[in-house]
Amino acid sequence: MGRTYEAAKTSIASCMGVKSGEKFLILTDAPQLALAAEFMKAGEDLGIETIMVCGPVHQGGEMPEISKAAMDRADVCMMITTGSFTHTKGRAEATERGCRIASMPGITEDIVQKTLGADYDEVERIGNILAAKLTAAEKIHITTEAGTDLTLYCGGREGIADTGKLTEKGAFGNLPAGEAMVAPIETKGDGVLVVDGVIADFKVMEEPLRLTFQDGRIVKTEGADAERFEAFVAQFEDTAKNVCEFGIGTNPTCAIMGNGLVDEKVFGTIHIACGNNLFMGGQQDCDMHYDMIINAPTVWIDDECVMENGKHVY
Repeated sequence: MGRTYEAAKTSIASCMGVKSGEKFLILTDAPQLALAAEFMKAGEDLGIETIMVCGPVHQGGEMPEISKAAMDRADVCMMITTGSFTHTKGRAEATERGCRIASMPGITEDIVQKTLGADYDEVERIGNILAAKLTAAEKIHITTEAGTDLTLYCGGREGIADTGKLTEKGAFGNLPAGEAMVAPIETKGDGVLVVDGVIADFKVMEEPLRLTFQDGRIVKTEGADAERFEAFVAQFEDTAKNVCEFGIGTNPTCAIMGNGLVDEKVFGTIHIACGNNLFMGGQQDCDMHYDMIINAPTVWIDDECVMENGKHVY
């Protein structure tokens, strides 16, 4: 069997911890059908009852009724799709019920082969350290040589480690995994964010985009892509301009690929997201969630410097 099949088999057994007797669901859509079939065969070969459901993913919308009905009966689900079901009510309800879910929007054969073999014990160790610091924090201060100088506030919000270990009841995360994140206070946060990496669902940045935040909201956009970015955000609900996430990449096997699933996990980067954060302990609804990747940041969590020009220093 090929490397994709072997990586799929490892992720089903090790990351998801699927066991004989459990109902294992693969949700996919037509463009991802061939890749999803590799996971289906891997599940079957592990002696697991494996069902695959193929249906469309509508950006910002809910999952199809049949897909949701299948998820309502599953013990474990891997979502191998072009778009994301992460922020849907159907996914949230399944998590609440106890279904273990891996969301893998935009995953490719190349990503499976390169990143699902990470040392997830190390990813877990790093993520848990940073998540604990974020839980205890009141504020986060980010600077970069490119011009970022932004302060966010997260007092009372819980840090979350996306570790790749989705073996507990109700576990939910991405594969490939690798970030520590928190939902900052949505109506606080001031300063400038210079995006020099990627804006998910928008583009890999050839030139930096300068965003000014006031009270947690983008109030000014500057740069060559400013007009296009404003048009991109205008497609969604008004809260798509409000901050919703701060995250630190913790997976050394990941590299910038222009794929949001991977890019936000890159070791040495951070990401700021705007839009929906209900799924991660925030209070903001939106029909969009997009991550903005920042290279080589210096990050202070309260009075402790945890990253210096992209190097982890805790």
